[in-house]
Amino acid sequence: MQTHAPFFPDENAAGEVGDITAKAKILVVEDDENILNLLSAYLESSGHEVVEHRDGLSGFQAALSDTFDMCIFDVMLPHRTGTEIAEAMRSQGALTPILFLTALGSETNVLQGFSAGADDYVVKPFSPRELVVRIKAILRRSQMANEAEAQLLEVGPIQLDLEHPSCNLSGRTISLTPYEYKILRGLLERPRRVLSRGQLISLLYGNDVAVGPKAIDVHVHNLRAKIGDDAGVIIETVRGFGYRISISGDAGRKLQ
Repeated sequence: MQTHAPFFPDENAAGEVGDITAKAKILVVEDDENILNLLSAYLESSGHEVVEHRDGLSGFQAALSDTFDMCIFDVMLPHRTGTEIAEAMRSQGALTPILFLTALGSETNVLQGFSAGADDYVVKPFSPRELVVRIKAILRRSQMANEAEAQLLEVGPIQLDLEHPSCNLSGRTISLTPYEYKILRGLLERPRRVLSRGQLISLLYGNDVAVGPKAIDVHVHNLRAKIGDDAGVIIETVRGFGYRISISGDAGRKLQ
């Protein structure tokens, strides 16, 4: 491919690298050695780990066999195009952010890139300042999405907010007391496992408070009433031991 102007036209452009705060593992597939080297140096100076590939076939294999926080693909690559790599990733359910960095800049090319699953599309020759902003924005959005997902415990039709004592059940918001919340979270984090009343007492009150098992039974009774019996979520009583949660049909996330 054609070799373009230097990646960093001035010192200020290179200096903006430090503005990217998220540290990421980034796959770069680019057959222009000058651009690849400069792009890798730029990303590594920001603290990122860069995995380089110079042809579409090896890049394709890396994209589908390893885990990355972001991928940057040229489109016109030997053996396999960047578009084909992106389509293969999306067909396997990969949500990794993808940026195309390519000389193909027609409206048709750009639309094809986004249709293939790109999150952004940058045309060569490109502005280093603009690329800095775009990469930073992509990583920030991805990081925020991951953090938001991490704040929810989702099992079947239940989405439990890990920050506040409430949950969403089949689109219905349920307010929970702190004790009910702790019981439900404990059961959801251990699907199909039985938690004894003693374990639940320790979870709710610690080991230094004398509380009888009847207190747990009351909390579970109230929790069952709030969940109802039509959502496919059952808190089962295991006689002589304790409780476990069961999701009818194992809807949603698979229980391990």
